[in-house]
Order: sequence, then C-alpha cells, then structure tokens
Amino acid sequence: MKSNLLIAFAISLNATVSLYAGLPIVVAQDNADNPQYAPQPNHAWSVINGGFGYNLWTPLADQGGGGTYMEGIGVNNRQIEGNFSFALYAGNGGYDISRPLINPILGVGEFDVLTRFDVADTPGASLVNIRAGNNTAAFGAGELLSFGIVNGNALSYTDGSGFHLLPSGEARGSVWSWNIDFNAATGLYSGSVTNLGGGFAAFFSGALEPNGNNVGSFAVINSSTGNNQNVIFDVPTFSVPEPSSLSLFGGALAFVLLRRRNRRPAPVSPKTSDTNQPRL
Repeated sequence: MKSNLLIAFAISLNATVSLYAGLPIVVAQDNADNPQYAPQPNHAWSVINGGFGYNLWTPLADQGGGGTYMEGIGVNNRQIEGNFSFALYAGNGGYDISRPLINPILGVGEFDVLTRFDVADTPGASLVNIRAGNNTAAFGAGELLSFGIVNGNALSYTDGSGFHLLPSGEARGSVWSWNIDFNAATGLYSGSVTNLGGGFAAFFSGALEPNGNNVGSFAVINSSTGNNQNVIFDVPTFSVPEPSSLSLFGGALAFVLLRRRNRRPAPVSPKTSDTNQPRL
C-alpha cells in the first residue's frame, strides 16, 4: 500500500514538474510601486535598477523618438496594478527598452507580465518579447517570442513558426495578463493571455524562434507613433522550478524501487512428501 502511494506521489510530482506552470522560485521581479522609484510618478525610471534579479534597463538602438514615463495617479490614472505602472510613449519615432536578467535562464522558466495598449497601432507594433542574451541593437535582436498588437486592434504573437493572430477582437485599452512557460534548452514554450476585465482568454504553444538557448532579457516596444500613443506594463516576473522538487521525485522513485527489491520473496526449495523421507 505504501509503495503504491509513493508511486502515485512520484507520478503526480513528475507531471507537475513537466508542466512547469506556476513555478515557485521568483528569480527576477520589478514593480513601478517599488520604493527604488520614489517619489512616484518617476518618469525617468529607466535609469534606476529597481526590483531584484535584473540588471539596469537598457534603451535599444533602433528607437526614433518617444521615451519613458510612469502611468498612474496624477497622470492619466491608466495604471494596471497598484498606484503606478511603467509606460512608454512613442512620440514621432517609437521607443523600445530591454531589461536583462542578472543570471540568464538556461532551462525551464516562466515569464509573467501585465500590459495595457493605449494605442492606435495602425500601422505600428506594441509588443513585449523574451530574448536570448541582451543585444541592444534592436528590439528583435535575439528574439525568442513576442506578443502584443501589430498593425491592428487584435492580439497576436510571433514564434518560431511565424506570425499568429489571436481572435481577441478589440484588445486596445484592456489590461492583459500574459504567462509564458518556456524551456530554453529544448526551444519549446506554452503561453496564455487573459483579459483581467473578462471576455477573452487564449492558450498558445509552439517552438521559440531559433536565436539562442537561454532567456537573458525581456523588452518592450511602442512604435504606434503620434500623440497619446502609450504602452503600459508592470510586474515583469521570471520564475524557475524549485531544484528540490526534481530531486524529491528522483528520491521517491528510488525509494519505491528499493522497497520492491527488498520485498522480493527468497527462493524456496521444492518440498518432498513424508513418504519419500528416509526412515531412521
């Protein structure tokens, strides 16, 4: 009975690890409400290394205008979490910025972020992506997966198989929660997006773009140029599995196999009847 319970536990644990959803160890996170950015609203947040697990924000070289500002109380009240959120305005040429991890993720990981696209986006691109390394030449340099809005009003994503449109309908103005589970070693991922106001949610999966075998940064771009064209985002978070969960599964499985081995019956010699026993 105990062996069966351990086997069930090990199988269940392995299934949880293989899905790697809701990973328990947060290795990098930031939030516009963090005290490092005080006093808020701090429109020059890009020169501050807030949160933990990240290196300094790095503006990318392919920008043509625009910049950073902090959305929230006393601004336009369009924050998406807490009192304040990070935001990019496009101006007359667009703006993009990257945030590198202190320690790139080489295997299984998870990326979560909240977004609001207050843009016209026709034409334009309002996107978040995860990237191998932290190439500062362009938003797409080292891109593994991007998601947001491109040249329209509906959500989309681009992965190793190309551009994909999601049937979200009008996506501008809403707050979207994105979750990306990835394996940088195998190049596979699964993702989800949910309208926090209700009405639409979707799942998608596939192969990452073949630009590297690590996740080293995320970036955000706003190229929907003109006045009042803003991309707002907050709580960018990277998580990884707990190493002990993998070793726990291995230990439980080894214990089950050892118990089975120790419980094997000893070999029994064939019995002979009493009538064949020699008489003394």
